[in-house]
Amino acid sequence: MTFRSLLEKVVFDDVWITLNKECCMKNEAFEAYFKVFNHLKGLTPEPNPDGIRLAVARVEDFLEAGTFYYDVFGVKPNDNDRYALELSAWSKWLSFEVVEKCVEAYGAAAFVAHSLYELTFFGFDASAVEVKIKREIELLNERHREIENGTAELLSWDEVSENIGYVDDRTAEEKELQQKQFERIAADNEKIYEMLLSSQTRGSAPEG
Repeated sequence: MTFRSLLEKVVFDDVWITLNKECCMKNEAFEAYFKVFNHLKGLTPEPNPDGIRLAVARVEDFLEAGTFYYDVFGVKPNDNDRYALELSAWSKWLSFEVVEKCVEAYGAAAFVAHSLYELTFFGFDASAVEVKIKREIELLNERHREIENGTAELLSWDEVSENIGYVDDRTAEEKELQQKQFERIAADNEKIYEMLLSSQTRGSAPEG
């Protein structure tokens, strides 16, 4: 099932319940997301030659242990990487196949809600978003060329820390504890990703 097909199966009021609860929305956001929701239904889906599948996973935040967020990303056939989708045009999102296990785990309305939140990263107007995406891609390509031809200005972490006035005053013990916490979160999150994306595993995502 494509994301476009999933949009047709949900009611916006149900989508809004999740957006309002999980993303702490302001009242005026209702109208903005409602317009996006309806606008998407009127767009013509672009082809999806890479076979990208749209996934949603509830995972723990590395920076705030014990808090959770919904990671929205794309996966490709025979590829273990997870891809950011912010630079994808809205019409391309429509042709993404949804990962059924994610829909089963969190519900169709919640899946759509978190996808809409990610899809509107650059704004709520499709034309304006396309312009921003094009510019971001141009900037990324420019930075890539600078790195390739050796003209990029690269800074070490120590230089960055000095520039922003950051001082790492953690003790060796605190650093070790935080590293262990980071490794624990990474391992727990990976289990969730594997459960949702594996073609063999069944079941619902764990609640945190």
